[in-house]
Amino acid sequence: MRQSAEVGIVGAGPAGARAAELLAGQGADVLLLDPKAPWEKPCGGGLTSALFDDFPELEQVKPLARAINRARVELGPQAGFDVRLDTPIWMIAREALARWQLDRALEAGASHEPARVTSIERSRHGWLLETDRGALEALCLIGADGAASTVRSAVAPALAVELMPTRVAYPPIDGPPPEALVLRFFHRRVGYLWDFPRLDHRSVGIEVDAGTWRRPELDGRIDEYHQASAGQATASLTRAGAVIGTAQHGHGDFSRIAGPGFALLGDAAGFADPFTGEGIRNALRSAQLLAEAWRMGRSDWTRTYPALARAAFAREFAVARLLRRLLSETGAGVRLVESALASDLSYAIVVATLGVVSVHDYGLGHFLRRSLRAFSEVRADPARRGAAARA
Repeated sequence: MRQSAEVGIVGAGPAGARAAELLAGQGADVLLLDPKAPWEKPCGGGLTSALFDDFPELEQVKPLARAINRARVELGPQAGFDVRLDTPIWMIAREALARWQLDRALEAGASHEPARVTSIERSRHGWLLETDRGALEALCLIGADGAASTVRSAVAPALAVELMPTRVAYPPIDGPPPEALVLRFFHRRVGYLWDFPRLDHRSVGIEVDAGTWRRPELDGRIDEYHQASAGQATASLTRAGAVIGTAQHGHGDFSRIAGPGFALLGDAAGFADPFTGEGIRNALRSAQLLAEAWRMGRSDWTRTYPALARAAFAREFAVARLLRRLLSETGAGVRLVESALASDLSYAIVVATLGVVSVHDYGLGHFLRRSLRAFSEVRADPARRGAAARA
């Protein structure tokens, strides 16, 4: 194992590998440390149109993904309705996405060591990282090691990140592939269950507020859903769990995501969307912002990066937190879905909410235009709602 690097990046998922690609492309000596990359992170794996707008090179992964144009919003097997998406969401296995991004980083000149970091300390020349494969000294340290970040614990313990637990199962697709994704919401619970069809399997997962349900209850909800929707036993399903990290960035304070000689990316920085929990887009965006700060001046990059992140994320996170309080924490979102089963106006509001979330455009004007369009469409064709039939 190498004993030194200019930039040590802990975590070779989309955020870390994207940062490695961009920094190596600027001539930096970059070493990625991750014992299991690329791996199947337990999440949905949905790539929205906003993600492809931000990163056109992601067009290369579309052959590895399934395009979904319809969503089923429900409270139970017989209580739901259909929503036609304005733009498709591409469902991809996270391992496939991670492999694609890691390959790009290596092609750009970064190195990858399958090592697990066990401790981090400051040294005379930067950082001393002890790993299960030896010690490494890095001038600069980047934490991209997820919501339960070892790097954050060592260098920015004051950055409070909310950890939302997730559990996921991966049923195979044996027959005709599902044509719709499913979002199921629960009474008196912050969070939701998802069913995202990928190329040869589905990602069926659930995320909830910490302390809501323990692992057996999360798995039980997934089993209950799978047995009702697919009529299959769940004993042999592949399962996994993880946590999603969101921070209090809705208040505008991004100062703790970087400091002398270090920076945090993606879930390690608490950049998962506070409303939906979606993290892929913000992981890649944070890497892009870090690379921009590095390009603007290597002597000042850890001060420039938080400023760029604040400009990019502050408004979006503030609105997402407001939506979480209004719709999730009060239970108003579940009541809205209940009302949308019969009310054209409530249905239009749900459609507009899904629309603004999928394109990450939280502007009031966009929301109102989308609501009006959905209201007009369902009035003209009530069958659009499809409330009587499962997607």
